[in-house]
Amino acid sequence: MKKILYTTLMAVSALLTVSCREFLTVVPEDRVVAENYYVDAEAVRQNTASLYASRPWFDYHSGFMFYGGDMLAGDMYYTYDQEGHYYYNSVTSTNSHLYKGWYTLFRIISFANSIILDMPEAARNNGVEEEVIQAALGEAYTMRAYAYYVLTEYWGEVPIIENSTALITSDNTNDIYVRKNTQESLYRFIERDLERAVEVLPESDDPERATKWTAMGLLAKVQVTHAAYLMGSNQGAAAELYAEAKTNAKNAVDGGQANGYGMWSDYSTMFDVQANNCCESLLAIQCCVGVYGDGNARNANFSRSSVIADQSWGGGKGPTISLQNSYAPEDLRRKAVFMTGGDYYENILSASGGYTYYFVNRGCVPGSDDDPLETAAENSNEMLANIKKYVIGKPEDCDGCVGLNQDGGNNLYLLRFTDVMMVYIEACIGTGNETGDGVAIGYMGQILNRAGLSNNYSSISYIDLIKERRKEFAFEGQNWFDIKRLWYRNHEEALNYLSDMDRDMKYTFNWRHPNFKYDGSGNPTYSLKDQYVWENQREMYTTVWESMDITADNAPDEYYNGAQWLEEHGHRVQNINFNNESMYLPIPEAEATNAPILREPAVEYEFTEEE
Repeated sequence: MKKILYTTLMAVSALLTVSCREFLTVVPEDRVVAENYYVDAEAVRQNTASLYASRPWFDYHSGFMFYGGDMLAGDMYYTYDQEGHYYYNSVTSTNSHLYKGWYTLFRIISFANSIILDMPEAARNNGVEEEVIQAALGEAYTMRAYAYYVLTEYWGEVPIIENSTALITSDNTNDIYVRKNTQESLYRFIERDLERAVEVLPESDDPERATKWTAMGLLAKVQVTHAAYLMGSNQGAAAELYAEAKTNAKNAVDGGQANGYGMWSDYSTMFDVQANNCCESLLAIQCCVGVYGDGNARNANFSRSSVIADQSWGGGKGPTISLQNSYAPEDLRRKAVFMTGGDYYENILSASGGYTYYFVNRGCVPGSDDDPLETAAENSNEMLANIKKYVIGKPEDCDGCVGLNQDGGNNLYLLRFTDVMMVYIEACIGTGNETGDGVAIGYMGQILNRAGLSNNYSSISYIDLIKERRKEFAFEGQNWFDIKRLWYRNHEEALNYLSDMDRDMKYTFNWRHPNFKYDGSGNPTYSLKDQYVWENQREMYTTVWESMDITADNAPDEYYNGAQWLEEHGHRVQNINFNNESMYLPIPEAEATNAPILREPAVEYEFTEEE
């Protein structure tokens, strides 16, 4: 009797349809289907295009990508239900989003495996040019490598699967087929895939597709990760990997620039539809308006309210206090990353003259006759801020490129040109603590200048780089990977970095970071008719204030930062605790139940070819 080894592997026989341009997913079920499908170059290109489409990635990018990458990393505040487990670093093996992330990444691997195994022979038999075949292989190697990179950074040890179909259909019950492989094996496997991709991908292609520079930049990123992982056990091997990463990152930057890649000039528009497949985009999930699964769900997931988006459940999400405090007031990226009091956006509610963020937006709820002074169209959240990145508003704000099926038309970056520039800086630091490399300093200057900041670095330390990357890539699902590299290099430093974050201002009374302003009577202050400034919360927080002996008589009249007051009076932030064991996520219970050997120690992967 045939043994189904993984629920995730069943995806290899799935037939999907994605209604975005040419992104039609048709994954061959076997060799016969492959012969009938890969009939010409266009068919080959259509199938590899499916690797970039939103639909196969949807369960990853619509939740797990930012739950892990941003919430676990301490950048995003959100405490609701199983999503909140990531914020509190309390994810268990039964977390539903954990399973979705695992499943989706192995599904991408299954798609890539099908192309790698089934396409070449079938395409050659149908007379497809070898150049087309090799480029298709390069795309599949790149996407398989990316999926395994994410799996490795979250779970550490996972099974390497090169032939999904064989596992599903095999009568062989030898458990070696489902055993986890070591993290060292996984890095070597990922690097091998990307080295193959570098060899066969073209230097330029359609803007949505991976090229030689995509694979080379991603290879450099994996190499600095692998090097960091080896820092504690093999300094010599780590130094060699950093040197290789430095070369690859520099070549990717130079070669990429020669072929149309580069830094997008305006950070504030980089996450809107107009920047789809722009020069900054080395690798991206392709999104469009269509049915559920076709598009970018961030507009719905991140937007503050139905005032600014037709679908919205992001009111409770916001930047942590720690992330908010990381930006200098003059940093142009800040407004593009999150909204807070007084921020104006001309491209949101554009038909009405734009949108201004008030902590509480006092005004009639659309379609009602409520008194604008008594009705809150938008309430504050605990962070007094909401996410802006990837929020594109209503259809009239983006030429109709957002629908009602969690389907924004703005692409999701997996690898940006700026990321590779920063990987070069990291490789220059290498096994040391800092770098004064002139090219590295120059790259940092370009990144800071785009943000409207001066480059005051003459030397860049590793922790400087981690902090700069945090601001550059906030809410892109990347920052947990940066923290993991810090942890590989120095466990204690990384754990202190995480544990010392002022993620929120949670106290016994569930009170978070308001600003105080008193008018002498303790009454709330209104300014404009449609604006209620959320700076006096006496009525809601009477119990809290009385417990701290705060009254209208002894409180300051000027604006006063509540977090600062509490620090001065000995009320410390309740932080989230991390330890070495919590730096990896548990394997989903459903997978471990189906394949109990996943609970056993990992083994080295047996490579079939010499590297």
